[in-house]
Amino acid sequence: MIEIERVSEVLNYIAELKAVVFDLDDTLYGEKDYVRSGCHAVAGILLQVEDCEEKLWTAFEKGKSAFDEVLKNEGIYTDELKQKCLQTYRFQKPDIHLYDGVANMLVKMRATGYKLGIITDGRLEGQRAKIEALGLEEYVDHIIITDELGGVEFRKPNDTAFRMMKEKLDVKFSEMCYVGDNIKKDFVAPEKLGMQCIWFRNKDGLYYGKRGGNSSAHLNIS
Repeated sequence: MIEIERVSEVLNYIAELKAVVFDLDDTLYGEKDYVRSGCHAVAGILLQVEDCEEKLWTAFEKGKSAFDEVLKNEGIYTDELKQKCLQTYRFQKPDIHLYDGVANMLVKMRATGYKLGIITDGRLEGQRAKIEALGLEEYVDHIIITDELGGVEFRKPNDTAFRMMKEKLDVKFSEMCYVGDNIKKDFVAPEKLGMQCIWFRNKDGLYYGKRGGNSSAHLNIS
C-alpha cells in the first residue's frame, strides 16, 4: 500500500494504471466542513438558542450526542424537535469545497486518459447533496453510493461496489487503484481484488486515528 500526505500526490503513483477510484469523505474534501455546515443549518431552526452553532460544534468535538446535549441543556428537548434537527442536518445543502488542487488533479487525469470513479458510503440524501455541492459529476465517469445498492450491508468493506465499478470503467482490477483515508475499511475489498491502494493519511480527517466511522455518525445522530 502506498501512503501519501496530500491527495494530489496520487498523480505520482498511477503511471501504469488505467483507472483511479476515490473515496469521497475526507479524501476529496474535508468532512469536518460538512459537519460544520450542518451545525449552521440546524442553528437556523433553533433561533431561540444563543450561539447555537458553536454549542453544537463544541458538543460534536467532545464526542457527545450534539442534538441531545444542546436541546437538553437549553431545556427545549422534545422528540419532535430532535427529529426536526435530524432532518435539517441530513437534508442540508452543504457549504463544502474540494481540497486545494483536487479539481486540477481530476481534470489533468481525465485529459491524460484515465477513467475516474468514486465509491462512497453514507446516507443517500447526504452523499448526493455533497456530490452536487462539489460538482463532482463533471469530473468523474461514474459514482457509486453504496447504500443505493440495497442498504448499509453494501458499505465498505463489501466488495460489490468495486466489482461494479470495474465493469462500468471496463478495466482490469490490476489496472485500477483506490484512494481513501480510512485504513480500517477502505482497502479491504480492493486489496482482495488485486487493485492498487493509496492511503491518504489525512491528519485533519474526521476519523483519523479512530476505529471505522461513516458519515451517518456525525454528531452521534445515527
